[in-house]
Amino acid sequence: MQRQQKPIDWIFFQSIILVVGLTVDTLNSSVLFTPILGFISFTIYIGLNWNGFIEKKIWGGIPNLVTTMRLLLLFLAPFLKDTFSLAILTTIVVSLDGIDGFLARKLNQVTLFGGKIDMETDAFFCLLFSVIITKNHPELSWIIISGSLRYCYKIVTTICSKSNFIETKKAYARYIAGCYFVSFILFFLLDYSIGKYLIIIGNILVISSFTVSFYEFFKFKKST
Repeated sequence: MQRQQKPIDWIFFQSIILVVGLTVDTLNSSVLFTPILGFISFTIYIGLNWNGFIEKKIWGGIPNLVTTMRLLLLFLAPFLKDTFSLAILTTIVVSLDGIDGFLARKLNQVTLFGGKIDMETDAFFCLLFSVIITKNHPELSWIIISGSLRYCYKIVTTICSKSNFIETKKAYARYIAGCYFVSFILFFLLDYSIGKYLIIIGNILVISSFTVSFYEFFKFKKST
């Protein structure tokens, strides 16, 4: 039972250090601390939950390897300078998202750890690319808000909740996330005059979704 609680505690800690990295990078107009702290955090996260990683296969299993490969690809982003390379990278990362889950179900390798690391990789993707876009396009710096909302939500709900709050999964949230991910691809792939509007739409959708989540959390908190 204690081992199952580790990922939850570490995700909270990870959220804090990544928000700190985001803040420092934003103030310095850089993309340095977010990826460095992210790499350290994920390395420790996987190490502490290694038994979860190898739960189905001693080498992790195909689904976990796909997720790990997707995560490692993200750390190439700060080194890419042209938009076409970033477009290719985001396309690969987004395309691989969902394949790990499909393979986990197909190969009967579904694990709690696999689900957690997949969600954390998605969240880190949004955060990291929000920082990259902000560095190159300061006029879009507000998108950091939506890029960090997943972490802010985790921090707030962990600190403020005195009982076991369980977020209700919304059917529309998956579609919003899909639109959000695709907006990153199109931002780098298309001309800026078009891409900026697509990334704005994607971010507004995410902010709207988390607004509902925050509302439901505080409504729940008030009733307990």
